[in-house]
Amino acid sequence: MALLKGILKRRPDLKLIIMSAAVDAIKFQKYFGGTGEGKDKKESVPLLKVPGRAHPIEVFFTQKPEPDYFEAAIRTVLMIHRAEDEGDILLFLTGKEEIEEACRKIRLEADHLRNLNPTTVGPLACFPLYSSLPFQQLQHIFDHEPEAEVPNGSRGRKVFVSTNIAETSMTIDGIVYVVDPGFSKQIVYNPRTRVESHLASPISKASAQQRACRAGHTRPGKCFRLYTEKDFSTELEDQSPPKILTSNLAKTVLELYNLGIKDLVHFDYVDMPAPETLMRALELLNYLGAVDDEGNLTPLGAMM
Repeated sequence: MALLKGILKRRPDLKLIIMSAAVDAIKFQKYFGGTGEGKDKKESVPLLKVPGRAHPIEVFFTQKPEPDYFEAAIRTVLMIHRAEDEGDILLFLTGKEEIEEACRKIRLEADHLRNLNPTTVGPLACFPLYSSLPFQQLQHIFDHEPEAEVPNGSRGRKVFVSTNIAETSMTIDGIVYVVDPGFSKQIVYNPRTRVESHLASPISKASAQQRACRAGHTRPGKCFRLYTEKDFSTELEDQSPPKILTSNLAKTVLELYNLGIKDLVHFDYVDMPAPETLMRALELLNYLGAVDDEGNLTPLGAMM
């Protein structure tokens, strides 16, 4: 963003359009020289909102906080399968192990329900979704939903249990029901201990809205949030913190050095990282031999 901002000053003929589904637009408008006054036609950096064509979505909250979101999520999926009309389900969880365990439990419980009521409860196909999933398994998400196993019985449906990659990175047709426990795994870097932790943390309001919108692509949908409306209003942040404030910046600093930018303190960041995080990044690059003691990029650093 800072490089683009510098280029725009030299190239008045160049137009830059920034598009995002969940970004804090006013922050970027001000960063590129706007006043942050929204849709004013005289604004030098205009802000446009393009409405989507999603179908209406009903949002349901719990009456009281759930003591165990994992068990509540599985219970909600099975309740939807048993009681709601046709349509696939998308359940958001935090990581690979949790997703695989949820798929195992959902399959077991769904088979049990189908054996008890073969005519009213259809088969359930459950698919995990996370970034390290092999491509062959990823292809199964496009399979047709399972057919009814008994004459005049209920048709089956698919359940996708996913990390937040299904929030914005991919769109799955046929999703009508979304189950949102309100957590995602976020990387938190502590520069003092030099430890990067993957912690299950509450999502932001923007993420919650993105998740709900997954249910309205093909027809009116429903989103079941496993937290109270009060918690949504008071506990969730409006936006997730930018990665530059929560990550190890060694890779970012190396890229800046390779671009010829050495003054890291006065660089025009959108969000200024903590000086200590920048110091730790430089120390690490120095230990690895990517940056010499004078702060210059070494041939090894250029290769890296």
